[in-house]
Amino acid sequence: MPELIYKIKNFNLKAYFTKGHDRSIKAKKNILASVIIKGISILTSFLLVPLTINYLTPVNYGIWLTLYSIISWFGLLDIGLGNGLRNKFAESIANGDKAMARTYLSTAYVMLALIMGSACVLFLIVNYYIDWSLILNVSPEQAIELGKVAAIVFGSFCLQLIVKLISAVLLADQRTAVTGALNTICSILTLIVVFILTKTATSSLLYLAITIGIINIIVPLVASFWYYRTHYKEYAPAFRYVDLRSAKGLLNVGIMFFLFQSTALIVVATDNIIISRLFGAGEVTPYNIALKYFTPVTLIFTILSAPLWSAYTESYAQKDFDWIRRITAKMLRVWALMFVVVIPMILFSGFAFELWIGSEIKIPIGLTCWMAVYVLLAAWNQIFGNFINGVGKLRLGFYVSIVVAIVNIPLCILLAKYTDWGVCAIIAASCISVIPDVILMPIQYLKIINNKATGIWNK
Repeated sequence: MPELIYKIKNFNLKAYFTKGHDRSIKAKKNILASVIIKGISILTSFLLVPLTINYLTPVNYGIWLTLYSIISWFGLLDIGLGNGLRNKFAESIANGDKAMARTYLSTAYVMLALIMGSACVLFLIVNYYIDWSLILNVSPEQAIELGKVAAIVFGSFCLQLIVKLISAVLLADQRTAVTGALNTICSILTLIVVFILTKTATSSLLYLAITIGIINIIVPLVASFWYYRTHYKEYAPAFRYVDLRSAKGLLNVGIMFFLFQSTALIVVATDNIIISRLFGAGEVTPYNIALKYFTPVTLIFTILSAPLWSAYTESYAQKDFDWIRRITAKMLRVWALMFVVVIPMILFSGFAFELWIGSEIKIPIGLTCWMAVYVLLAAWNQIFGNFINGVGKLRLGFYVSIVVAIVNIPLCILLAKYTDWGVCAIIAASCISVIPDVILMPIQYLKIINNKATGIWNK
């Protein structure tokens, strides 16, 4: 304790952000900026939930969350190009090859535009024959409106994937605070427009879809024009720099991210659908409110860990293993401190929920507890996942994620049907399903960092 007091008394804030390894200084500055930005984002997110529920009604809010989660699956159509670009762009910059970085960027834009354009045309054709009311387990009278909402959400989602490639560039350059700022701007604009809708328009999923779609396209589009004319002018994408031969480098990494994310998404994104089918769309709302309740904890942890992905890419390329060990040890200490925050949040959750969303929607304490466990497990996986993603050793994680994906849905259904846990069964199944990752990822990290990784551990 005396040592801790001594460190606090002699702490030099300026030196903390100006001394040390350049990679660490950059990460610290991004973390500080991200704390401020994410603080605004958390407040905006919390205000948006009751406002949107009030605008749509709790049942329609559940329908919106479920539909949006289904459409978000199609984000995988980028076949991992965003993450592939992030790693390859970071590697090229670390090796001083600016020309290759520009080639990767230009090629990624063209490939993604072709994929998303084709996907949009195909979806619009198929969407005409889809009965969304049946899928979402709601009144048939809503089928026509839901079809229009799905088309708008999907179309805007495809455009977002293209214009948000600027985020991959920013993340590769370890500018996580900027990507956070762009997301926060989107959230603030959405909050403002939804508030206006509550005062001027009738409740409509269609209006909400248009609002969110336009905002999430315009903000990254403006940012792209700005950055490619200023900070990243020498990397600005152009057709003359497109080289389909470089696509192999993007896809070799990207495909693994795509396969990995495809299976991982099953664990996360199917929950809303299973809840809607087994318990009704109205039960999706308390489930997601309980998840969002822990957003401050997850966001703070993400703020601290997000800059490390590309920093790991750079440090691994430069064989700086000591830096990797130090940073990972610090993140493990931060993870341990999460308990100090999570336990009081559970104890005072009843009061917090009533203050936040009122007494109309009840959140079971069991659901809150299981959600806390899931948040802690996800943070643990994020520590080692950032390193493994940064160095591109994804093969083991992919195989494990296949097992997790296969187990998750049947386990959700079994626990829901043969226990009296209700909606808690869904998040409990997700917690159980991710245990293989919790065990194996730290082992892979240790093998790689100690140069003992062979076979599947090193692929």
